[in-house]
Amino acid sequence: MHSRLAVFNVKRVPHHVPRDVAVLVKDIHEALEIPLEEAELYVKTLTEGRYVSSDAGTKAVAESLSARGMLILDAGGRSYLAVHPRMAMSNLFRAYEERLTRRRKERRLLVDKLTLELIPLLPGETKGTNAGNPRGASTATR
Repeated sequence: MHSRLAVFNVKRVPHHVPRDVAVLVKDIHEALEIPLEEAELYVKTLTEGRYVSSDAGTKAVAESLSARGMLILDAGGRSYLAVHPRMAMSNLFRAYEERLTRRRKERRLLVDKLTLELIPLLPGETKGTNAGNPRGASTATR
């Protein structure tokens, strides 16, 4: 049993990244619409095992990743650990979907508002609807 555990010792398993890390970071940034600095710090923390904040700027990036569910503070509260990629990417995608849904709803409201503003511009419109006139009736007699 002890030999089996040694096989899965993280320190003995070489880190294998299937493609260039910079490309992976860029893809995370573009596909899930998070800042490049956050994608970089997540991948760095994932590959190095932990991240200790060195300045206020990177601490803010780490806190943002923590709020997104991609990093967690260790028990001592001094360093950040990367959340497993399955959970982290799921968290990011859920937030991405929520942003898209919110944008779509906002755009729909804008389209509805524009429609209501455009209807009175039709000749003969008084109540914001053209149900009383056949389509094109006012222009056919001109």
